[in-house]
Parts: sequence; structure tokens; C-alpha cells
Amino acid sequence: MSVQIETVPVASLKADPANARTHDAKNLAAIKGSLEQFGQQKPIVVDGGGVVLAGNGTLAAAAAL
Repeated sequence: MSVQIETVPVASLKADPANARTHDAKNLAAIKGSLEQFGQQKPIVVDGGGVVLAGNGTLAAAAAL
């Protein structure tokens, strides 16, 4: 297994429908504020098909911005 770091359009990623963690409006607002102030500081981890394995909240916040 190799790890590749890529910059891709937010629209090319898909939220994992099996993700057990949910983010309410307050949490998403906090993530959006962090993205606006600091930019994205940690990666969104995806599988080969573009399904998010880690970072669903970051994806949702980025898409909303």
C-alpha cells in the first residue's frame, strides 16, 4: 500500500455513507471557521474511489465554503 498526497477538487470526493460520526450545525460552523482562519492543516483521507475514510466533517465544511 502506498500513500499519495494529492490536491483534488472537493466535488470529486464522496462522503462515506457508512461513516458513524455525524456533525451538527454548530460543529460544522466551527470547522468552517477553522478552515477560513487557518486553511486546511490536515489531510482528508480517501480510498481509491474517492470515498472519504477520515475527514468527512472537513469535507462537508469545505464544500459549504
